[in-house]
Amino acid sequence: MEKVGVIFGGDSLEYEISLESAYSVLEALNEEKYEILKIGITQDGDWYYFAGANSEIKEDRWFTLEKCERIFPDTNQRGFFLLDRQKYLKVDILFPVLHGGAGEDGKIQGVFEMMNLPYVGCSTLASAICMDKVMLHHLAKSLNIKVTPSIQVPAKNYKMQKIYDFYEKVSPPIFVKPKCGGSSKGVSKVSVFSKLETALKEAAKFDKEIIIEKAVNGFEVGCGILGNQELLVGELDEIELAGDFFDYTEKYQLLSAKIVVPARILAETANQVKELAKRLYRFLGCTGLARIDFFVTYDEEIYLNEINTMPGFTSHSRFPGMMKAVGFSYKNLVERLIDLAKEEG
Repeated sequence: MEKVGVIFGGDSLEYEISLESAYSVLEALNEEKYEILKIGITQDGDWYYFAGANSEIKEDRWFTLEKCERIFPDTNQRGFFLLDRQKYLKVDILFPVLHGGAGEDGKIQGVFEMMNLPYVGCSTLASAICMDKVMLHHLAKSLNIKVTPSIQVPAKNYKMQKIYDFYEKVSPPIFVKPKCGGSSKGVSKVSVFSKLETALKEAAKFDKEIIIEKAVNGFEVGCGILGNQELLVGELDEIELAGDFFDYTEKYQLLSAKIVVPARILAETANQVKELAKRLYRFLGCTGLARIDFFVTYDEEIYLNEINTMPGFTSHSRFPGMMKAVGFSYKNLVERLIDLAKEEG
């Protein structure tokens, strides 16, 4: 029986989302086929082997001394060193359900590769590029994929004149966002110049670099891709907004926004989005899964927004919803991801 280590938590801004996603994955895994090991990372960055119930993870009650043992990744034994038992926790495959920050930017993937263990999701390089919006957009342009006009400035000691010149050139509204954020935290939509400095300060709380980009007069669609060499493309979804943009609260609570599947765009435009998504996925060397988000203008022009290498992964999240729309159940999706990891490993 294969030992699957499901990793959850982490020190990113999306810690609580990771717990919900991990709960869904753990509930879906076939316990008759896999021996499931629950590995939690606290918000302070400490790793623990957790022996409690799945529900305690979802409710963020997992970190208790009587149910946790401190562990450390070990690059020699293909597993984890248990501090108290002086033993190794052997693992065959890792399933990191970590969003944003160190979960999607290549850092944790580098640890897994040093451990010489197969793992679900994109490689160190692909993860790092997808998280870095500036680098991603430069590469997209080399593939003749449209991106919105933008500039990058440091979070400290930026030159206001450069920002003002960009603001005047593209005309408002604009978005101000952390360079490598993945949760919409620190993102502001600015339509009046007097609000710009407040937006810059907010973005600076979450990254050392800030991106300022022109807003697209349109709406966002997402394209989910599953696979390594042979790709399965899910149905496109569309974000229907009631407010200014898809902020952190709307992204995870859907108070007024709606996710529409399939996206309400022309069939020709939908096919173009899917082809652009596959082109990016293959060019960047993505494996396992990714959700690639685009903006579609009301004139049917397509602009790349961002790529999520571990998108929200509860049973009701966008990526599983895209796959469900093409006949792939959540349980089948989880098992397929493990098989894809073994292919690459």
